[in-house]
Amino acid sequence: MAILDKLNKGAAVVAANSKAMLEKSKINAAIGNLENERKQLAQLAGEKLYNAYKSDGEISVDESVANLFTEIDRRLELIEQQKDQLKRVEDELSLITGGTKSASQSGNVACSCGHVSPEGVKFCTKCGNQLSAG
Repeated sequence: MAILDKLNKGAAVVAANSKAMLEKSKINAAIGNLENERKQLAQLAGEKLYNAYKSDGEISVDESVANLFTEIDRRLELIEQQKDQLKRVEDELSLITGGTKSASQSGNVACSCGHVSPEGVKFCTKCGNQLSAG
């Protein structure tokens, strides 16, 4: 019976790791999309402020710029919510696995951007930077 219990626990850990990895991928994609939207909004806001400065020498903030700033703030809030959700998934996985990492995680490589790429890749899967060999 002990072998069956170990197999069941091992299967549960593998299933939990797979589920968490999928969920983390979805959350990281959502964070990336929100970051891109925030950057686009910040660029639009900057262009509007720059054009106002160039046209009359004074920076005046009209309603459209104020609305862009509001949207930027909203994206930042959504990013923080996604990061909190990602932390909850990681904490849940840690509780299920007893704080142990899966074998696939043990050889992962951290990039200078902070992203952890799978073992064996030569370039960061987030930013594309070349990863140093071991």
